[in-house]
Amino acid sequence: MSTSTPSRWRRRVWTTAAVSLSVICSMFTVMFASTAENVPPVNYVVGFLLNLVAAVALVWRHDKPFVVLGLAVAGPLFFETDATAALIALYAVARFATGRRLALSAGVVLVACGVSLTYDAYRRRDYSVLTVGTQTVEDGPVPDWNVPLWIAWLVALALVGAVTGLAVLRRTQSDLDAAVHTRDRYAKQSDALREEAILVAERTRIARDMHDTLAAGLSRISLFAGGLQVNSTEGPEKVPNTASLIRQTAHDALDDLRRIIGVLRGTGDYAGGRRSIEGVSDLVHSVRDAGTHVTYSLDLSPGDLGASTSQVAYRVAQESLTNAQKHAQGAPIHVGVRGNSDVGLRIVVRNHLTGAPAFAHGSGTGLTGLSEQVRQIGGTFEAQVVPGEFVVQAWLPWHT
Repeated sequence: MSTSTPSRWRRRVWTTAAVSLSVICSMFTVMFASTAENVPPVNYVVGFLLNLVAAVALVWRHDKPFVVLGLAVAGPLFFETDATAALIALYAVARFATGRRLALSAGVVLVACGVSLTYDAYRRRDYSVLTVGTQTVEDGPVPDWNVPLWIAWLVALALVGAVTGLAVLRRTQSDLDAAVHTRDRYAKQSDALREEAILVAERTRIARDMHDTLAAGLSRISLFAGGLQVNSTEGPEKVPNTASLIRQTAHDALDDLRRIIGVLRGTGDYAGGRRSIEGVSDLVHSVRDAGTHVTYSLDLSPGDLGASTSQVAYRVAQESLTNAQKHAQGAPIHVGVRGNSDVGLRIVVRNHLTGAPAFAHGSGTGLTGLSEQVRQIGGTFEAQVVPGEFVVQAWLPWHT
C-alpha cells in the first residue's frame, strides 16, 4: 500500500466529519429558528440552504480556502443560521494564511459568529444554544431572552480564537516537522558528500603515492642502467653489483605497487605499507651503492614523531635524492635530518651543480607534488638554486 494512502483516508474521514457536523448544526438551527415569533420563514430557510451549499463546499476547503470561506460566511452574516461551516473554513485558511489575510478572515468569521449567536440569544431559553440546560420545571414561564448581548459576542470571540489558535498551532507543528525532515535529509546528504570527499581524497593520496613509488623506482632503475652501460666498458667488475641494484630496486618498487593495489582491492593495510623516516638511511645506502657520494646526518631527539610527518619526510628524502641523481649525476649529495618536538622536523638535501640546468631532464612535477604534500600537513617547502648548489628544504610539524 502506498505511504500516501493513510493520509488520503484520514483526510476523507475529516472531510466527511466536517460536512456532517455542518449539516447537523444547520438542521438544529433551522428547527430552533422556526419556533421564534415574528421571524419570516424565508430568513432561516435561505440561511439553511446557503449553509448546505457551504457544507458541500467544505470538500474543497484545502484547494480553494478563501472561496469556501466566502460561501460559508454568507449564510450567518445575512440570515438566521449557524456559523459552523464558517469556523471549519476558517481553520483551513489559518493553516496556511498569515498576516492581513488571516486577520481579515478571522474578523469576517467573528462577525458571522457574533450575528449567528445574537439570533440565538434572542430565542426562547429552551431553544437557545447559549442557554441550553438552564431551564427547570420550577422556572415558570420561559422568557423570550435573558442572555446579555456581550455574552454572545464573547462566545463568538472565544470560538474564533480557539479555531485560529488551533490551526496556527498545527501549522507551526507541521512547519517544524518539515524543517526537521529537511534538516535530516540535508544531514544525510552532507554525510554522504563528506564520505565521498574522504574516499576521493584517499584515492587521490593512494594514486599519488603509486605515482611517486613508480616514478622513484623507475628513475633509479634508469640511472642504474646508465651506470651499467658505462661499467660494461670501463669497469666490468662493477656490472654484477649494478645489476643487483637494478634487480633490488625493481623488486622493491613492485612490492610497493602490490601493497597499494592490495589496499585498493580491500585486502591490504595501506598505512602499514607507507615508508617512514626510518627508511631514509636505506635510501642513502642504495644511492651510495649506485656510486654516488652521499653524506648523511641524523639528529632527532627521542619522541613520538607523527605518522604523517614521518611518511612525508621519507617522500621528501626520496624525491630529493632521485632529483639530484637525475639532474646532477655523479655530484656529491648531502642529506640532513634534524628536529625535536619543540622546533619540528627539518630536512635539507643539497647537491653540487654540474653545469647543466637543474631541471634539464624533467618537468619539476615531482617537486611540485612534494610541495603539496608538505603543505597539506602544515609544513613549508622550498627548492632553489644557490651559488654552486641545488637545495631542497622542508620543515614539518612534529606531531601530525
